[in-house]
Amino acid sequence: MQTTIQNTQFYQTLASLSVSELDTLLGEIIALRKQKLPNVLSTVETELLRKINVGVLPTIQKRYNFLLKKRQKETLTEEDYEELLTLTSYIENHNAQRLSYIIELAQIRNTTVDEIIASLELKPRLYIV
Repeated sequence: MQTTIQNTQFYQTLASLSVSELDTLLGEIIALRKQKLPNVLSTVETELLRKINVGVLPTIQKRYNFLLKKRQKETLTEEDYEELLTLTSYIENHNAQRLSYIIELAQIRNTTVDEIIASLELKPRLYIV
C-alpha cells in the first residue's frame, strides 16, 4: 500500500513539470539507468577492439627493423631497398586500417577518436628503430 501511495505522489509530481523539465529529467534517468546496467560490449565492438589490438607480425617487425638499421648504416642493397619499401607500405596500410577501426568504434559509441584512444590507453605504434 505504501508503494502505491509513493508512486501516485511521484506521478503527480511528474505531471506538474513542464515539457523541458520532463526532458531534462528523462535524460538524467536514462543516464542513471546506463550506469546501473552491466557494461557489456556488443559483438561488433568486441570484434573492433580485437582488430584494433592486432599488431604487425613480429617477424615482419624484426625484418623491418633490420632493414632500417642497414639503411642508417648506408649498407642497403637495391633488393633490400625494395623490400623496405614493401614493408613500409604494409605497415602504413596496417596503421590506416587500425585507425579506421578506431573511427568506427568512436561512431558506434557516439564519441570522438581522441576519447576512444584515451579510454583504451592506446599509444602510437612506432615501427621505427
